[in-house]
Amino acid sequence: MTSEATTFEGMHPMTDRALDDNPHLGPVNRIVPFLKTAALVVTIVGAVPTAVTAYHAWQYKVPFSQVSHRLAQYEIWERNIDCKIEYKALSTAEGTKIDAGACDETGDISLKVSTDDGKATYEWIAYNQLQKPGEAPPPAGIIDLLIGAAQAGAVQAKGVQVAQALEVVCQSLVSKSELVRIVKEDGKCYRETMSPVRGTVDKREEVPCETKCKAG
Repeated sequence: MTSEATTFEGMHPMTDRALDDNPHLGPVNRIVPFLKTAALVVTIVGAVPTAVTAYHAWQYKVPFSQVSHRLAQYEIWERNIDCKIEYKALSTAEGTKIDAGACDETGDISLKVSTDDGKATYEWIAYNQLQKPGEAPPPAGIIDLLIGAAQAGAVQAKGVQVAQALEVVCQSLVSKSELVRIVKEDGKCYRETMSPVRGTVDKREEVPCETKCKAG
C-alpha cells in the first residue's frame, strides 16, 4: 500500500502542458492548444471590420448601417470631381426641388434635393448601377429624356413643373470631409460647402461668379 501511495503522489498533474509533453497522447491532444489560439485569432480578426465601420460612423457622423453606402458616395464624388454638370430641375407641389444631371465622361447621375427651409442634399447614382450586361451605354441626353417625360406627365401630375437649370461653375474636394462647389442658379452664383460623405450641404452663400472653389 505504501508503494502504491508513493507512486500516486509522484504522478504529474494532467495539465494542458502535460498533455502537450506526453508523447503517448498522440497528435489530436497536442493540437488542442493550437486550435484554441486559432479560434481566438479568428474572433479578433472577425471583429476588426465591425470596429472600423463603427469608427467611420463616428468620424463622419452617419448611421452605422449607412457607412458602406456613404463611403461609396464619396468615391463617386472623387470620380466626378472634374465634371461640370448642368442640372435640369423639377419642382414639386410640396416645395421640394430636385435637380438632376449626368456627367458625360462617367455616365454617373447626380441628384440634388432642396427644401423650402434651405436644406439640401446630394446623392449619386453610379453608371454601373444602371447599365445591364450586354446593353449599350445610356445616351448622353438621358436626363433630357427623363425631364421631357416629366413635362409630358405634368398634365396628369399637376404638382410637377420644370424649373431653371442649376449649373456647376467649379468644385473642389478640399478633404474627405469637405467639398466646395460654386453653382449658378437663377442668374446668381452660390458657394456650397458640403460633406462629400454625408451628401449634405452644410453652408450656402451668395458669391461673385468668379469666386474660386476653395474653403471659405
